[in-house]
Amino acid sequence: MQVIPYFLKDTTDSWYHSLAQKPQNFNAFKIDFLRYFSDNNSINCLASIFTTIKQEDTEAVTTYLGCFHRNLHQIQAIQADYFTASQILNQFIRGLHNSILQRVHPMHLVDLSTAVTYARDFEAAELEANYAQAVNLVMNRSSDLDSKLKQFSDSINQKLEKYLTDNCPIY
Repeated sequence: MQVIPYFLKDTTDSWYHSLAQKPQNFNAFKIDFLRYFSDNNSINCLASIFTTIKQEDTEAVTTYLGCFHRNLHQIQAIQADYFTASQILNQFIRGLHNSILQRVHPMHLVDLSTAVTYARDFEAAELEANYAQAVNLVMNRSSDLDSKLKQFSDSINQKLEKYLTDNCPIY
């Protein structure tokens, strides 16, 4: 792997000098470079990776979307029309975490932007529900603890009163 840049240097240099219009920045250079030097195997490999991207269990929709876009842009840099808008939308939805997928999929969405908005909204609602559930659990445990503390206190008071009654004639 380390010798590849050495072998590509002259070829890349020759290609770059033959360009009538030079790229204005690194991203433009990268796109032109990938288009010129990529073959069908490399784009098929990238497409294969793209179609297996999934949102991990603890991953936020925004993080998943970033990975999704990075991979999509790599493919589109080589061949802009490799995927249709519908294929991109369907792949995004298929890759969502199951709890979000079940809510987004039946909605018959027509564009990626709307799908992303709904996925983020459902994720927020899910997080809010989980937060409320956690608060309820803490409150229930707190009231259980209060109840047990009261029982313990009552028990101590009863034992103290019995001891005082049995052992202190004045009481």
